[in-house]
Amino acid sequence: MEATKIHLLGRDHTVVLPAFVEREELMLAFVEAQGRGGLTRLRVLSATLGLCTRIGRESGVDYPACKCDVLAYGGKVYGWLREKGVTPVDIATVATPLILQVVDATHPREVEVETREGFTEAGGGPTT
Repeated sequence: MEATKIHLLGRDHTVVLPAFVEREELMLAFVEAQGRGGLTRLRVLSATLGLCTRIGRESGVDYPACKCDVLAYGGKVYGWLREKGVTPVDIATVATPLILQVVDATHPREVEVETREGFTEAGGGPTT
């Protein structure tokens, strides 16, 4: 089930996935962060919150001003969230399902593609 809202900072925030390029940048950063330390993952998760909700705008952090660098942007959003009293556990709890939603929206799994309306099985022979 896709999240349409998240609850953080004492209120609900509507989730709107960013454009494909930003989703792909988040996804690649998330994959790369798996082999790195916890703070790197928290930066990616914070960037996800910033790019998918109004948290980014509220924090005053601008993605293009960060040269579209997920870790730089996420670090600034993370710092802002921490200054507001949000714990790393809160960030991970709210943002982990959201980054998985971003990944699924960027590269749907085969089962998701098959369930889309109008899906047909591949033909048995050549088309020429």
